Amino acid sequence: MQKPPPLPPDVSLGDVLSYRAAAVNLSPGTPVRPTSILVVGATGTLGRQIVRRALDEGYDVRCLVRPRPAPADFLRDWGATVVNADLSKPETIPATLVGIHTVIDCATGRPEEPHQDDWEGKVALIQCAKAMGIQKYVFYSIHNCDKHPEVPLMEIKYCTEKFLQESGLNHITIRLCGFMQGLIGQYAVPILEEKSVWGTDAPTRVAYMDTQQQICYIKLLKGVNKKLQSQ
Repeated sequence: MQKPPPLPPDVSLGDVLSYRAAAVNLSPGTPVRPTSILVVGATGTLGRQIVRRALDEGYDVRCLVRPRPAPADFLRDWGATVVNADLSKPETIPATLVGIHTVIDCATGRPEEPHQDDWEGKVALIQCAKAMGIQKYVFYSIHNCDKHPEVPLMEIKYCTEKFLQESGLNHITIRLCGFMQGLIGQYAVPILEEKSVWGTDAPTRVAYMDTQQQICYIKLLKGVNKKLQSQ
């Protein structure tokens, strides 16, 4: 995958700077709160667990959700703020980042979508986060993604890891194994419907975990933010 241009073509530098100014000047003398987070992929298997736990831990949670026929009302019912944006349309991204301290990116492209769109969306999100001064970026990747470039999803995750490192953003990458919650929908059903299922020919066994085990990271994030506030 080729390295993209410095800024998505649909977003002007003036637009990003104006949004950044708005983020810095939400109210005179008031900095962005460390508890303000944006969850990307909030309706997914992992994302919804992160949203639920973050709200329970006292975070101000904003969820980036693509416009969809079935609205994500359950996120609002929990107490989160839902904003509509589409990573494939970079011009919709900056407004979602205003007033945000930390981005938690657990989004994954849909199987029926072009993989290039997924990659370009990640790039646009990271570039906008950098331009608007996001203070922490948490990216959920896949275990051993660097060893299986033949699998499109794993290649995109690894390319995103490298691009995030090159961006200069303060970030944390968490590599996950498979989710037990996804076994039926991602493997059993497609196989029964005679659809393609991506995998590898590696002889090693694959570990699976409950998504609720991963959301313990929210407590770690809370501890880090308290330490930053005390400095």
